[in-house]
Amino acid sequence: MTTTDTKRLHGGIDLGGTKIEAALFDRDFKKLDTRRLDTPRGSYEDLLAAIDAQYAWLSVQAQDPALAVGIGLPGYFSKTSGLYHAANLPASGRPFRDDLTARLPHLVIGQDLKCFALSEARGGAGDGARHVFGLIMGTGLGGAYCVDGHLVDGLQGLVGEVGHLPIGAATARAHDLPQIACGCGRIACLETLVAGPGLERLARHLGLEATGTREIFALYAKADAQAQAVVDVWLDLCAQTLLTIQMSLDPDVIVLGGGLSNVDGVERLLEDRLSRVVLRGTVGPSIRRAKFGDASGVRGAAMLTQDLVIA
Repeated sequence: MTTTDTKRLHGGIDLGGTKIEAALFDRDFKKLDTRRLDTPRGSYEDLLAAIDAQYAWLSVQAQDPALAVGIGLPGYFSKTSGLYHAANLPASGRPFRDDLTARLPHLVIGQDLKCFALSEARGGAGDGARHVFGLIMGTGLGGAYCVDGHLVDGLQGLVGEVGHLPIGAATARAHDLPQIACGCGRIACLETLVAGPGLERLARHLGLEATGTREIFALYAKADAQAQAVVDVWLDLCAQTLLTIQMSLDPDVIVLGGGLSNVDGVERLLEDRLSRVVLRGTVGPSIRRAKFGDASGVRGAAMLTQDLVIA
């Protein structure tokens, strides 16, 4: 690989609770190579060392010690203390950003939700639309917003954190929903009943014995009455989530990611349910599944090196 070629490369790292994926991309963000490591769960030092190793691997593959690398992280940084907060990682409560940038001088840090939205807005399922919202429906619920292929960040970086809005009182009363404590410290956040674990919790509350989301939707597809009742309530909660996104940001496209986005036909189910609650005379945004799937996060992380953020 020539020196000219290496200057056109981009590195991305996607830090998750179970794996750390590194990928090298060409100037058009087509993947050239990738490597995954298990995420260390024991110590903070082991986690930093694993990220170091992925960063070094990218530099070697690119033949460029000054390769710019973006990393997408779950969780968030406190604006007041600068400390990091995330579930299931030994970095929580630590000065994670400071420690990473001190060790890795060419690293650009962003949030995983934002990396997903950026990837899908630029060449993904939202390509060509001006206003794109990327919504992750997996173990958690949240998203990020892009305008003209640039991320909209906001004062606290909270644009798109719809999973921590409260379940509407009318919906809660209509279905006699439980009030569940959320990992954020609040009660009855949308995430507690809409994300994957939340759907399983909802099923148990409504008396459906199922081992996971796949079984719930398999029973739903077979017209099981209990499963249909569960999915019906879940779709009402999803419609509240989607309507909130529309009423506050009014995107052209909502792109779905995460495990629940893999349910066959889920985008059509969501579009139909949203159409029932939009304001009279309006239509909902187009709802699409992610083009790059699980790889969107690391692709978007690599794009962070292009400074595509609107403050």
